Amino acid sequence: MPKIVDKEARRLEILECYLGLVAREGMQRSTSRRLAEELGVATGALWHYFANFEEMLSTAFRLVFERTNERIARATDGRRGLDALHRMIAQIHPLEKTSHDEALVVVSFWGRVATHPSYSDDQRFIERQWHAAYIAHLSEAVADGELVADTPIRQLADTLVVLAVGYQVEHVLSTPLASPDAQLRVVDALLAPWAAPGSIARVENLD
Repeated sequence: MPKIVDKEARRLEILECYLGLVAREGMQRSTSRRLAEELGVATGALWHYFANFEEMLSTAFRLVFERTNERIARATDGRRGLDALHRMIAQIHPLEKTSHDEALVVVSFWGRVATHPSYSDDQRFIERQWHAAYIAHLSEAVADGELVADTPIRQLADTLVVLAVGYQVEHVLSTPLASPDAQLRVVDALLAPWAAPGSIARVENLD
């Protein structure tokens, strides 16, 4: 009897292999030929599961953000206000190995938007989600007396989204600004002017 293949499971296996390859060898070397070699199959076998390389890359991009959102959900479960905001930021910014590796895929994907404008739809969708969550947590912080009443919530949320995107690029470029300490200092500086008396609007105590 012919072997029954779980198509979705195989797609995920290919995506996992691709993401691992990018993390180890970089986007430029992670070609379809190199991926097939890593999987031990002919290159053509990949296209039984994806229409082409671009579809695979787009799916990998979405998978990265799905996993980021899963981490955010776990980290912020039962939390609110600045605590939830800080924990969300810690999952989005490239502060440790998982998010470091993801940044390589994300930034490489952005580099293809010029020739594939529809790719920006995924980015806009994700940014809307994060922007709404930032607004919710900042609003909670105001309600809980952690931030002052006249905190410019929407503008801070705008800035936090831009920081999240910018630090992905800074990380891939390996600039000093991309160090975890430097990233968190900038977030601290952004929130500190709006901290209510006695409140500590800093990204810390995340254990």
